Amino acid sequence: MSSVVYIPVEGERILAQGHEYRITNYRLIQYDHGSRSSVSVPLHMIKEYKLTSRAAMFKIVNGIVNLSGAMPRREELRAAIGLREYDNLRVGGRRKIAEISGLPFIHPDHPYGRWSTIGTHGRFSRDFFLRFVWLKGEEVFTYGPGSFVLTNFRLYQFDLSKRKLYIFPLNIVHTFESRGNKLKMEASTGRFQIKGKVPRQDHLVRIWQARAWQTIPQEHLQWLTMEYSAVAMHHPLTQYTISDSSTVAPEQMAQESTSAAPAATGRAGSGTVFVKPQIRGTCTNCGAKMSWEDIDWTGPDQYTCASCGQPHNVDYVRM
Repeated sequence: MSSVVYIPVEGERILAQGHEYRITNYRLIQYDHGSRSSVSVPLHMIKEYKLTSRAAMFKIVNGIVNLSGAMPRREELRAAIGLREYDNLRVGGRRKIAEISGLPFIHPDHPYGRWSTIGTHGRFSRDFFLRFVWLKGEEVFTYGPGSFVLTNFRLYQFDLSKRKLYIFPLNIVHTFESRGNKLKMEASTGRFQIKGKVPRQDHLVRIWQARAWQTIPQEHLQWLTMEYSAVAMHHPLTQYTISDSSTVAPEQMAQESTSAAPAATGRAGSGTVFVKPQIRGTCTNCGAKMSWEDIDWTGPDQYTCASCGQPHNVDYVRM
């Protein structure tokens, strides 16, 4: 008997199904082995996705969703997204689907809400996604479960040596150096040396070059260190004040990625460098062969060997 929990909404019909998933004209319902629960992802919230037979990663409008289990075929999900029946839904209909899926509803005119916490996330990452306010235009670039979350506006980092959490708004960071499991950073509040799993140097450089935080109004920069409850208390910008009869502007179709899908970081400056992702042909730990279809994804650009579980990072090769 299937372990998928499926509660249909008005106008919803099943397009494809398997033992651990259902695909409808509005959403994907998948049993996730990591969280041992049924996870529902509305199709209208998906911006980019990576799908294999045993795992999936979805970049949605308010976070990243990692799932593991017997996943649907690419053709099935691609066909459901291609129908775009959710385009006919008004704001109230989309909100209802998002609420049933356990997601905060995000509307362009009311963008402030919490990050998605469904799917497999480490306790550290889940705590960040739940507590801290999401600002308009903010996207997760990469994260290490249990160690750090790097967005295009800030770095949320755990120091293993001091057992302490840091939040670095990138607008106050002056210099940084990341090597191995050490991060040296000089900010307007002082100098820091952090030990543990930290972002890669090239990822920090990419975020720094994009400078997406310059698009934030000056009076909102302090929100980068505030929790959701504090911002909502002073600025109650709830997304539920809009009329259910409001229409939703057409959205771009979700992009299917054939590689790891790093989140967008805003507009890059002049002199753009094009890179392509590559994975190792063999595992450095056990020597097993690895391919895009066999590896297990643990983050936007992190994967583990299917044989021994050794973690690896995607290599970006300049084209």
